[in-house]
Formats: sequence, C-alpha cells, structure tokens
Amino acid sequence: MLVSKNSDTENENNTNSQTPRHNLSFNAIQKEDWTQIMEEESINDFRSKDLTLALFYSAHLTTSDHINLIHIFSQFKDFEMPNPQEPSAYYAELIDRDVGRTYQWIPYFKDKQNQDQLRKLLLNYADYDPDVGYAQGMNFIAGTLVYFQVPQPQKIFNELIQNHRNNYIAGTPGLFENLAKLKFKLKTSIPKLYKHLQEIGLNDLGICFSPYYLTLMLQNTPFQYHMLILNIYQLMGQKYITKLLIAMLKLSKNTIMKLKDVERVNKYIRTELAVNFFQEIEICRKEQRLIQLLVNIGLIKRVNQY
Repeated sequence: MLVSKNSDTENENNTNSQTPRHNLSFNAIQKEDWTQIMEEESINDFRSKDLTLALFYSAHLTTSDHINLIHIFSQFKDFEMPNPQEPSAYYAELIDRDVGRTYQWIPYFKDKQNQDQLRKLLLNYADYDPDVGYAQGMNFIAGTLVYFQVPQPQKIFNELIQNHRNNYIAGTPGLFENLAKLKFKLKTSIPKLYKHLQEIGLNDLGICFSPYYLTLMLQNTPFQYHMLILNIYQLMGQKYITKLLIAMLKLSKNTIMKLKDVERVNKYIRTELAVNFFQEIEICRKEQRLIQLLVNIGLIKRVNQY
C-alpha cells in the first residue's frame, strides 16, 4: 500500500537486511535517502534502477510522497502548453465517448467536474500533438492524474504520452514492438508457460497484453498502486512494463498453466494478474521476504547473472 503505517516502517527497516546484498545488483535506498531526494528535488546521486526497486519496499512513502516524486522524476522542467486550438471534431467525439468509460466502476468518475478535468487533459493533448491526437488507453492515464489531483497534470500527462507515443501513432508500431519483445522474453524466460499458451491457441499476445501497454498498466492494476506505477514509468520508461509483466507471469505461472482455454487465460491476465502480483508484494513485505521474492521473479539479479 502507499499509505504509511508504523508496522510498515519497521518492516521496511527489516527489508534492508532480509538478503545479503554483496551479490545482488542493487543498492538499497534508505529512508534518509528519500528525505534527501524530497528536500533537494533531485535524484542525481542515485541510480534509476535502485530507486525503482525502492518504490516497492519503501513502505513509509505516502500517496503525497508519490505525487511529489512524479514531479521530481519528470524531465519536462520547462513545460508550456501552446495557445489552445480547437481539436478536430473526430478526436473530440472519441474523447467524449471514452470519458464516460474511464474507471466507470468508481463513483468519483461519475462527477461532471471530474469528467470535465479528464476531458480537458485529453483535448489539450490532442491539440499539443496532432499527429497522435487521441487514442484509447490515454483516458486511463489521464484519469489517474485527475483522481489523485496531481499538480500540473497537463505537464505530467503530456510527458507520459510523449514518452509512450509510438504506441499510439498510426499503425501502433511501438505496441507491436513491445508485444514482440514480450513474446521473446516469455519464450526464453518462462518456456513452459510459453509452450502452454501456444498449445491452447493463444498465439496473439496482444489479446491479453495490449491494455497493459496502452494504459501504462493502470487499467489492470489496483488503484492504490497507480502512482507507484507512474513513478516507475517516469524512471525506467516503457521497457519496464515488459519487465514487470514477465515478473508477474513468473509469479502466476502455475495458476495460468492450469487454465486450459484462451478465454479463461485472457480473463485471468486482464483482471487478476496484476492484482495477485501486488497482493504477493504486500504479503512478502510484511513477512520480511520481499527482496527474495524480487530476486525469484527477476526484478533483482545476482551480479553473476547476465
């Protein structure tokens, strides 16, 4: 969870001594390091991959901390929107349709004022980057920024989409590239699971995994972890989506292997894969075995692994 609790702070301190780190490929980020980052608003003294792992085990970080961090991690330091223009009627219609579909199970998004904020972010981006305009999936990213009332949401939204725009431009070349990389990683890292998916007829991974890339994993992830996901993305970019998906699949391998048809596998991956991953993260953190879990699923490597 992103909410701080005293017991969580104790667990975090214990996390740092769970596993000897002389042969692990990360340096622990301590609570005082986060204090330095917040005060200096800079991560120059730290490696992005160390910060990324620390986002998982630093239980003292609150939602407010994560909101501050998304600006500290931002590369758009001097951002200004151009003079607003009227986006095309085509994009305006698409946006109006999808605003009502964004996290529709959450009452917050039925409020007209919140829908208007969401619509404004999307319309502004369509004007800012007319070659992309608007594509499905962007609404969930914008919706998260609105829900958590992130300051300067247009700046952060534009940066997130700009860094991910090859997934949305005509022909979606970035999406196809990411799915190809995911297929390769799955085949080489979890060959038995890859073979099982082939045997049941799941040859097109886009059926299950496209939403993870088009929404930066947000549509499929419990809401309390949304800011964590966005901060990871700010640090590591879209390559980490594939890394996280492989880690999630390793964790759920045995469950998925028991599912014998495409429909059931698709439903599990879309609705339960990320949920089960973060539930296990919480359990392992509280039981002081989180570092070992991260090693087991490949998010931390031993220095002799290449």
